[in-house]
Amino acid sequence: MANKTTKKKKTTVSLKRTVKEPGYGTDGKKVIWRFDMIDRSGKFAFDLNRDDFLHHEVMEKMIDYSNMTWAEVKSQTHDEGKSKHHLLSIDMLSNDAFDRFKTRRLEGYEDSVFSFALQNRLRIVGIRENEHFHVLWYDPGHEICPSKKRHT
Repeated sequence: MANKTTKKKKTTVSLKRTVKEPGYGTDGKKVIWRFDMIDRSGKFAFDLNRDDFLHHEVMEKMIDYSNMTWAEVKSQTHDEGKSKHHLLSIDMLSNDAFDRFKTRRLEGYEDSVFSFALQNRLRIVGIRENEHFHVLWYDPGHEICPSKKRHT
Protein backbone atom coordinates (compact mmCIF):
# COMPACT_ATOMS: atom_id res chain seq x y z
CA MET A 1 0.00 0.00 0.00
CA ALA A 2 2.87 2.38 0.64
CA ASN A 3 3.72 2.24 -3.07
CA LYS A 4 0.21 3.33 -4.08
CA THR A 5 0.31 6.29 -1.72
CA THR A 6 3.72 7.35 -3.02
CA LYS A 7 2.55 7.19 -6.64
CA LYS A 8 -0.57 9.19 -5.86
CA LYS A 9 1.47 11.91 -4.14
CA LYS A 10 3.81 12.26 -7.12
CA THR A 11 0.85 12.67 -9.49
CA THR A 12 -0.71 15.33 -7.29
CA VAL A 13 2.53 17.29 -7.02
CA SER A 14 3.02 17.10 -10.79
CA LEU A 15 -0.47 18.48 -11.44
CA LYS A 16 0.08 21.35 -9.03
CA ARG A 17 3.20 22.43 -10.91
CA THR A 18 1.46 22.53 -14.28
CA VAL A 19 -1.52 24.47 -12.93
CA LYS A 20 0.86 27.25 -11.82
CA GLU A 21 2.30 27.75 -15.32
CA PRO A 22 1.19 31.07 -16.85
CA GLY A 23 -1.81 30.61 -19.08
CA TYR A 24 -2.09 26.85 -18.49
CA GLY A 25 -5.60 25.60 -18.94
CA THR A 26 -7.04 28.92 -20.07
CA ASP A 27 -6.35 28.71 -23.81
CA GLY A 28 -9.95 27.59 -24.28
CA LYS A 29 -11.29 30.70 -22.54
CA LYS A 30 -12.06 34.03 -24.17
CA VAL A 31 -9.67 36.95 -23.87
CA ILE A 32 -10.59 39.36 -21.09
CA TRP A 33 -9.09 42.84 -21.45
CA ARG A 34 -7.98 44.55 -18.24
CA PHE A 35 -6.80 48.13 -17.90
CA ASP A 36 -5.42 48.07 -14.37
CA MET A 37 -1.71 48.08 -15.33
CA ILE A 38 -1.65 50.67 -18.12
CA ASP A 39 1.59 52.61 -18.36
CA ARG A 40 0.64 56.24 -18.98
CA SER A 41 4.22 57.54 -19.15
CA GLY A 42 7.21 57.01 -21.36
CA LYS A 43 7.76 56.21 -25.00
CA PHE A 44 5.17 53.40 -25.06
CA ALA A 45 2.49 55.08 -22.96
CA PHE A 46 -1.01 53.77 -23.56
CA ASP A 47 -2.34 57.31 -23.83
CA LEU A 48 -5.54 58.05 -25.74
CA ASN A 49 -4.35 61.62 -26.37
CA ARG A 50 -1.28 60.56 -28.35
CA ASP A 51 -1.25 61.95 -31.87
CA ASP A 52 -0.44 58.47 -33.20
CA PHE A 53 -3.13 56.61 -31.21
CA LEU A 54 -5.35 54.79 -33.71
CA HIS A 55 -8.57 54.67 -31.68
CA HIS A 56 -10.74 53.00 -34.27
CA GLU A 57 -8.21 50.31 -35.13
CA VAL A 58 -7.43 49.54 -31.49
CA MET A 59 -11.08 49.28 -30.45
CA GLU A 60 -12.10 47.17 -33.46
CA LYS A 61 -9.30 44.69 -32.84
CA MET A 62 -9.87 44.54 -29.09
CA ILE A 63 -13.55 43.81 -29.66
CA ASP A 64 -12.69 41.14 -32.24
CA TYR A 65 -10.16 39.45 -29.97
CA SER A 66 -12.48 39.53 -26.97
CA ASN A 67 -14.80 37.22 -28.92
CA MET A 68 -12.00 34.71 -29.47
CA THR A 69 -10.39 32.13 -27.23
CA TRP A 70 -6.72 32.36 -26.41
CA ALA A 71 -6.13 29.27 -28.54
CA GLU A 72 -7.75 31.02 -31.53
CA VAL A 73 -5.69 34.15 -30.94
CA LYS A 74 -2.42 32.23 -30.62
CA SER A 75 -3.13 30.21 -33.77
CA GLN A 76 -3.22 33.31 -36.00
CA THR A 77 -0.19 33.64 -38.24
CA HIS A 78 1.42 36.04 -40.72
CA ASP A 79 4.58 36.19 -42.83
CA GLU A 80 5.23 32.59 -43.76
CA GLY A 81 3.36 31.07 -40.84
CA LYS A 82 4.98 33.04 -38.02
CA SER A 83 2.89 33.58 -34.91
CA LYS A 84 1.02 36.88 -35.07
CA HIS A 85 0.36 37.18 -31.32
CA HIS A 86 2.79 35.65 -28.84
CA LEU A 87 4.70 35.82 -25.59
CA LEU A 88 7.77 38.04 -25.62
CA SER A 89 11.06 37.08 -24.08
CA ILE A 90 12.12 39.76 -21.63
CA ASP A 91 15.67 39.72 -22.98
CA MET A 92 14.38 40.57 -26.46
CA LEU A 93 12.80 43.85 -25.33
CA SER A 94 14.30 47.10 -26.55
CA ASN A 95 16.35 49.05 -24.02
CA ASP A 96 13.52 51.58 -23.59
CA ALA A 97 10.95 48.84 -22.95
CA PHE A 98 13.26 46.89 -20.63
CA ASP A 99 14.04 50.02 -18.59
CA ARG A 100 10.35 50.84 -18.32
CA PHE A 101 9.57 47.24 -17.31
CA LYS A 102 12.09 47.54 -14.46
CA THR A 103 10.87 51.02 -13.47
CA ARG A 104 7.32 49.67 -13.20
CA ARG A 105 8.64 46.81 -11.02
CA LEU A 106 7.12 44.11 -13.20
CA GLU A 107 9.87 41.55 -12.63
CA GLY A 108 7.33 39.00 -11.37
CA TYR A 109 5.75 38.97 -14.83
CA GLU A 110 8.87 38.23 -16.91
CA ASP A 111 7.33 35.04 -18.33
CA SER A 112 3.96 36.65 -19.07
CA VAL A 113 4.69 39.56 -21.44
CA PHE A 114 2.41 39.12 -24.45
CA SER A 115 2.11 41.04 -27.71
CA PHE A 116 -1.00 41.48 -29.84
CA ALA A 117 -0.34 42.53 -33.45
CA LEU A 118 -3.15 44.85 -34.51
CA GLN A 119 -1.72 45.98 -37.85
CA ASN A 120 1.49 45.50 -39.75
CA ARG A 121 3.59 47.30 -37.12
CA LEU A 122 1.02 48.31 -34.46
CA ARG A 123 1.22 46.30 -31.24
CA ILE A 124 -0.50 46.27 -27.88
CA VAL A 125 1.80 44.76 -25.27
CA GLY A 126 0.77 43.66 -21.83
CA ILE A 127 0.74 40.91 -19.26
CA ARG A 128 -1.14 37.68 -19.87
CA GLU A 129 -2.43 36.26 -16.63
CA ASN A 130 -4.58 33.21 -17.34
CA GLU A 131 -7.41 34.45 -19.59
CA HIS A 132 -6.82 38.08 -18.58
CA PHE A 133 -4.73 40.46 -20.65
CA HIS A 134 -3.51 43.46 -18.64
CA VAL A 135 -2.87 46.21 -21.19
CA LEU A 136 0.49 47.83 -20.55
CA TRP A 137 1.89 49.56 -23.64
CA TYR A 138 0.92 50.98 -27.02
CA ASP A 139 3.56 50.32 -29.68
CA PRO A 140 2.64 51.87 -33.04
CA GLY A 141 6.06 51.21 -34.61
CA HIS A 142 6.86 47.67 -33.42
CA GLU A 143 9.71 49.05 -31.30
CA ILE A 144 9.16 47.26 -27.98
CA CYS A 145 10.46 44.00 -29.38
CA PRO A 146 11.74 44.81 -32.85
CA SER A 147 11.85 41.89 -35.23
CA LYS A 148 15.12 40.95 -36.83
CA LYS A 149 14.77 40.78 -40.59
CA ARG A 150 16.60 38.01 -42.37
CA HIS A 151 18.98 39.10 -45.08
CA THR A 152 19.03 36.90 -48.17
